[in-house]
Amino acid sequence: MAANGERSSAGPNFGSIALFALSFTLATLGLRALLPHGGARELVDAKVERFAREADAYTLVFAGSSRVHRGFVPEVFDARTAAAGVPTRSFNFGAPGSRAFEIERLLERLGELKSQGLDFVLVDPEGIALLRDERNVLARQVIEWHDPAAPLRLSRWIADAGLPFPQLWAALAPHWKSCAYNVFNIGRSQRLVDAALGESRTEEVERELVGPRLDGYAPLGDESEELGRRGQRFQKRRERYLAQREEYKALRVGEGAADPFAREMHRTLRARIEELGATAVFVTQPALYLQEDLVKAAAAGELPTLLRFDDAERFADLYAPERRYDETHLNDEGARLFTEKLADEFIARGKRGELAPR
Repeated sequence: MAANGERSSAGPNFGSIALFALSFTLATLGLRALLPHGGARELVDAKVERFAREADAYTLVFAGSSRVHRGFVPEVFDARTAAAGVPTRSFNFGAPGSRAFEIERLLERLGELKSQGLDFVLVDPEGIALLRDERNVLARQVIEWHDPAAPLRLSRWIADAGLPFPQLWAALAPHWKSCAYNVFNIGRSQRLVDAALGESRTEEVERELVGPRLDGYAPLGDESEELGRRGQRFQKRRERYLAQREEYKALRVGEGAADPFAREMHRTLRARIEELGATAVFVTQPALYLQEDLVKAAAAGELPTLLRFDDAERFADLYAPERRYDETHLNDEGARLFTEKLADEFIARGKRGELAPR
């Protein structure tokens, strides 16, 4: 009899658990639809919302990391293309720390806006090795792209590296922690909390985030700020930088095909861009950083267009210390010069028929 009693009680318990799981899932999904994105000072949200005000008026955007955020000047690009008779209106969607997955999520958000005017998306996806960066796992920007599908894709790639279990766990755990925060909507109500505390995205805050011209470009800090002091420290390391630059000049792209996971990421980004009705243009920016997989993919004809500015010999002026903020970033003078060169290459490719709106 006791056994029968145990069996009869198991059914209701299982049913209760299943009902709880279903109710919790539905509540979580419902809250996700109702809750806003990040807080008043969330950079990507501020850029998307600013762009959305005139989404149909923009014809070109550039997405990438802080090297885009601090290095692409829309007003310079647009002035250059207008002078050449192929006017654009561009927006800078760079965000510090952005990698391919974050750019993919950004493109999905742009698709939700249903913009009608976008012709080109320039993108620097960075190298796939940086996807394993376990810092800032609880930053809102990082949590945002850690839906279950992304960590699953990343986990397969990391597992293929053949790491011993302790190292494998250390590499995987931060991504699944971010995923848990994403799934349970943790931090997603920050905007509501900010509003309750009297914190709002004022015009001053918006210009701090989106840039003084509200076009996404934010020049690096002045000398009184920490960003400015970092720039000062770089200038004191000029000799070390010059030595690193010479070592970088000697680097060459290796033999063989691009990493399969990198190729998958490139294809996904291209597909997301084409879903927007735009043409994908991949870009490598001037830094002491060689994106081998991107270059190999372009050489194999797997990318529609790759504009390279990572040649320290050809673009010596962009690698000059006086135009650098540090080894990775350009200062404002360097950013404007890079943007001019980028626009000139964009214009030249268009005139040769190698670049055209879809």
